[in-house]
Amino acid sequence: MSASSPQALALGEPAAVLLLARRTGVLLGADAGARELAGAVQGPPRTLQDFLARVPLPAAAVWEHVTAGRPVHGELLPGDLWCSAAPVPGREEVLLVLTPVERVHADPAGVPVVAAAPGAALSAVRGGRLVVDVVDGAWTRTTGVPAVHVEHRPAHHLLRTRDERALAEFERALRSPDPVSVTVLDQRADGTDFLHHVRAVPLLDRAGAVCHVLTWHSDVTRRTAADRAAGTRLDVLTRLDAVVRDAGEALGTSREVDAVLQEVVRVLGDQLVEGALVVRVHERAGGADLEVAAAHGRRLHPLVGRRTSRSRTAAPDPLLDACTRELTDLDDLDDVARGPGSVAGWLQEIGAAPQAHRGATAGAPALAVPLRGQQDVLGLLLVRPHPSGLGPQDRAVVVGAGARAGLLLENARLHAREHALAETLQRSLLPDSAGVAGIDGLDVWTFYAPNADHAQVGGDWYDVLPAPADGGGSAVAGIVVGDVVGHDVEAAAAMGQIRSVVRSAAHDVDDPGSVLMRVDQLAGGLGIGRMASLVYATLQRLDDGGWEMAWSSAGHLPPLLRRGPAGEGPVGEHRVEVLSEATGTLVGLGERPRPTRERALSPGDVLVLYTDGLIETRSRPMRDGLEVLVEVLARSGARDAAGIGEELLAGLGETPEDDTAIVVVRVPEESELADEPPPTADTPRRRRWQLPSEPSSIGKARHATLRACAVWGLACGPRAEIVVSELVANAVLHGWGTIGLRLFDLEGHLRIEVEDDSPEQPQVVDARPDGAGGHGMRLVASLGRWGSTPTRRGKVVWVEIGTAENSTAENSTGEDPA
Repeated sequence: MSASSPQALALGEPAAVLLLARRTGVLLGADAGARELAGAVQGPPRTLQDFLARVPLPAAAVWEHVTAGRPVHGELLPGDLWCSAAPVPGREEVLLVLTPVERVHADPAGVPVVAAAPGAALSAVRGGRLVVDVVDGAWTRTTGVPAVHVEHRPAHHLLRTRDERALAEFERALRSPDPVSVTVLDQRADGTDFLHHVRAVPLLDRAGAVCHVLTWHSDVTRRTAADRAAGTRLDVLTRLDAVVRDAGEALGTSREVDAVLQEVVRVLGDQLVEGALVVRVHERAGGADLEVAAAHGRRLHPLVGRRTSRSRTAAPDPLLDACTRELTDLDDLDDVARGPGSVAGWLQEIGAAPQAHRGATAGAPALAVPLRGQQDVLGLLLVRPHPSGLGPQDRAVVVGAGARAGLLLENARLHAREHALAETLQRSLLPDSAGVAGIDGLDVWTFYAPNADHAQVGGDWYDVLPAPADGGGSAVAGIVVGDVVGHDVEAAAAMGQIRSVVRSAAHDVDDPGSVLMRVDQLAGGLGIGRMASLVYATLQRLDDGGWEMAWSSAGHLPPLLRRGPAGEGPVGEHRVEVLSEATGTLVGLGERPRPTRERALSPGDVLVLYTDGLIETRSRPMRDGLEVLVEVLARSGARDAAGIGEELLAGLGETPEDDTAIVVVRVPEESELADEPPPTADTPRRRRWQLPSEPSSIGKARHATLRACAVWGLACGPRAEIVVSELVANAVLHGWGTIGLRLFDLEGHLRIEVEDDSPEQPQVVDARPDGAGGHGMRLVASLGRWGSTPTRRGKVVWVEIGTAENSTAENSTGEDPA
């Protein structure tokens, strides 16, 4: 090398390959690159001196070595041209290769980069066959095959593979008039496989015919593996970015979040590590719950759903510390950090992380990445590498996956907070749905449910306006059901405005059409930017004891009116009227008069008002859904409004794809007005109500429970009334948010569920000495089997009591069988 200090050189494709006669320098063959450099217009060069003069190349001592047939192992010429030459053994020929180079700086330690040169083989065309003339030592090192095993044999012996397709591809490369590269899976002399890269360059004689073929042979197994690893890392990051992008803001429920996290660990487990799991941290009063939310890998997948709890008074944990490092090797933790009660100890206990033995594990150590939010750690990503471990670049990909998973959890938390705000706003604007004190003299049941797919908040609402107490016999009660376009805080706010406007207008005007005209005027003045539909109906008791209904609709779905039975018995068909009259434009659109229509109601008649979430789904058009609703209402055999509502929900699906609001009004029959026991009906054996967190809900819940037990013909009504009274009272006094009351008539027992938003679990405590408290849950425990189940928002307290009149509790507490 001409330079005085070691240098690192990167060789490119050969610029020229020449086959020369020794001593004379006569050119026997040259590749297309050499002929192009020498100038094709002047014809192919005849000698080495002719070639050097045409290029031109400077005079140098190396050319004398080439002509004399002495080997040139490498000489850097001016212009960054690398010259190497080797005599062909047994023949008076010399092979000369000129290759452009790129200077590569040495690494920081001062050690130049050294790369092994590829092996070379020269084959000659003889009698139409390509025969190997010579192979060099680098070819033998690459393949492990001695030169004598291939020299003077057909060129296809340069490969040892038995793959016919690979051999055919290699032979096509040898016959090509242009330089060609192929990579095949070959076999070394010792039987091991390797990726054999072959570059074939044809040498042409003066007539332009191929006379020789020079082939370079390289083992690219490691280089290909490195390229594949880099491609894998890039693919992992690309797929993770796609997961985050596709998730967007559609993370409305824990189930949806866990599904996205499952996709994250699947990407890692498929391409980078042996297995991966995500532990989510659920904050609660007094501490936090840790749950394996997603896992991928044969050993880790069964761990999904495993939980543990941590108290706020527990010592800080290094894996959940917001200041912890980006990637933690669990083997690097001390005994305290891996001890009982620690997160690392719990992971080892459930088998997520292998047990450490003196600082080492049976395989590669498990690695943990904190999933950070804006201020704290929201979870933990744990990966179990393959036995070969993870390199620095792979670890960087794992850290990147943790950052993306943390972003998903933070977005989900922000979405949940916004949803909770909107839901709180919406529920605060809805009246209580106990229905038992809705309209004096009528059986009223109301229901509201948000979107079941994403728990989105929307603009559906209902309202029940009882008649004024001092209104006399002509007092008018009102019912309204409406729908504001959208599923966000703005839709909930618009719903609250319109509801207030309707209440204000209904206070001054009795005629429904006139009420809607006043609503149009007030809504326009308030500048409500969302379109909305609604139907408003009034119910007035007549002097003869009957009822009259009047209604008007602002572009809303038509109310349904079910008349008396057309068949015999409680299961006979009923006639249902679709009240499609009195329909006008949406709220605030136009100033034309709104029509009003009337119907007289008889004992046993049922009025149903609803929103489109009840009847429309992605697979069921609205028209078909309305037909199903009419059919279900006609077949309903329930003897109370709540039972009819349950049959409607059961018939049209329990998981609405849009917000759903329903109001069912039933005119009691004469026997009910006389306080006679209602006949037992074979109806859905469940009831549900939503109650505001206020003392008046206790009495409403008791009344609803007694009526449900009477309709089902259960003798346990008084005991159920006591249980419901205590549970609802506890929810009012110690909880918050909307209270859910649900009753289930199961085989041999009645299940009572009361839900609130407080996560604090109830306890049976000793009664106070002054007798002022402490009796509630003790009394409940004496009446039935009870327990508590945590929910995403709070808890459900459940009690099961025997339905026979003399039933007693089998045990005071137990696991939830549901």
